Amino acid sequence: MASTRQTGSSRPLAGVKAVFLVAAAGVALCWLLQLPTTKDVASNLAFVNTQAPVRSPVTARAAEGEEPSAGKRLLVLGGNGYVGREVCRLAVQRGFQVTSLSRRGENPEPGNAELDQVKWVKGDAADSSTVQNVVGEADAVVHAIGLLFDVNSGLTNLNLVVSGSGSTPDDSSTYDKITRQTAFNVINAIKGRIRMPFSPPMPMMFVSAAEAGWPDVALGPEVEKVAPAWLKEYLVAKRAVESELASSTDAIRSAIFRPSLIWSWTKFDVLPVIPVFNLLNAVGVPFVDKTVTVFTLSKAIVAALEDEGVAGVQRFPEMEELEKKVS
Repeated sequence: MASTRQTGSSRPLAGVKAVFLVAAAGVALCWLLQLPTTKDVASNLAFVNTQAPVRSPVTARAAEGEEPSAGKRLLVLGGNGYVGREVCRLAVQRGFQVTSLSRRGENPEPGNAELDQVKWVKGDAADSSTVQNVVGEADAVVHAIGLLFDVNSGLTNLNLVVSGSGSTPDDSSTYDKITRQTAFNVINAIKGRIRMPFSPPMPMMFVSAAEAGWPDVALGPEVEKVAPAWLKEYLVAKRAVESELASSTDAIRSAIFRPSLIWSWTKFDVLPVIPVFNLLNAVGVPFVDKTVTVFTLSKAIVAALEDEGVAGVQRFPEMEELEKKVS
């Protein structure tokens, strides 16, 4: 009969593995929960914004000047941001007529073949009448407005680095205003539209966060209890939008994307911790999701726009599957 006794050498190896996993989990938690408080970090790392953007290698499909087919008028809130511009670029390639609403209303990459075809509208998405006007001319909406550090966090200058687009909030930029209020304006505008009988719900894609799902995973609530106040407020706003979308299925077909860290090879602020997050997810740490590239996320969003069967929460496995539909 074969012996099941552990050898002396296997015990130290198991101990080393356990220590490694605990240490790796600590690194991830420190990154999530204890970001720097010194605002000078932002200016020291501002060179990130001078790096050339990486573009998704997708072949253009829409002929310039071609009229969009039914359902192809897309509104992107925050289209000049890190995620929004990739959604705009890919949507144009897929034949959508794209309008972006943002505070600056500027093409972030003048001369880009796809982004030059986007209609860039300057306006405040927190203003309900502005949103109502642009939603009235759209067949689908993507909410890609993001703000990691609001005016109350004490870390606003760090947005120069982590935003991916180098944006900084003004004195009124709270999580509630930038996330909840802007998304609710879209939801209310869609609900207020006159619908033809038996017409399908209008698609709305919302970029949330993996951490919004912490209450539903093992150890998630415990991790959130020790989270900094700014992160808790950030998640309150994200969850408020998710809840409102879940109760609006009669008028809206919503897909809620919950990415963990979003990255590309030029986003140097997160590159060092990408392997740590991916490893922790691979070994089963329940409150850490695998990271996704900005291209995976944007392709998943556009795929969900095109597929009427996609609705509800989309975590990284669903995003990776959706990405294949437009690759």
